[in-house]
Amino acid sequence: MAMGCLGFAAAICGGDLIIKDYVKENVAERSRKNLVGNKVILTKYFNKGAMLGAMADNPELLKGMTIFGVGSLAGAWMMVAGKRGHSLQKLGLSMMLGGAGSNAYERLKYGKVTDYIRFNVGTEKFRNVIYNVGDLAVFAGTLFLLLGEGLTPTR
Repeated sequence: MAMGCLGFAAAICGGDLIIKDYVKENVAERSRKNLVGNKVILTKYFNKGAMLGAMADNPELLKGMTIFGVGSLAGAWMMVAGKRGHSLQKLGLSMMLGGAGSNAYERLKYGKVTDYIRFNVGTEKFRNVIYNVGDLAVFAGTLFLLLGEGLTPTR
């Protein structure tokens, strides 16, 4: 199970980087292409900060925090990987590690992260946020991790 989860993390990371390369080469910045009716929008935006542009004015600190965050996720994954069960935690941490890894790679290499998916649903504030597959994997992975923690009996 652990090696499969690690492969899943690598697939998320690699897949997101492939999509980001495609978007960088083929999509105009701030363009708008409807993918699912007009509910999912393909666009291109370069985020120099963290979520919602946070810390864009302090890129070196953000890079350090990025390295620390990915390292912490890898450490947490290793702590759970050898345990029996804990499937939701393994899955969640794998998703988080894969998504964070693709964003960390771009942040460290280019100083910015490519975002390309916008959802045209919900509040105006939500509709204006642009994501990438790595972001979505981190969000979903967090939910799986929390669900797994809630369902795992304590000893």
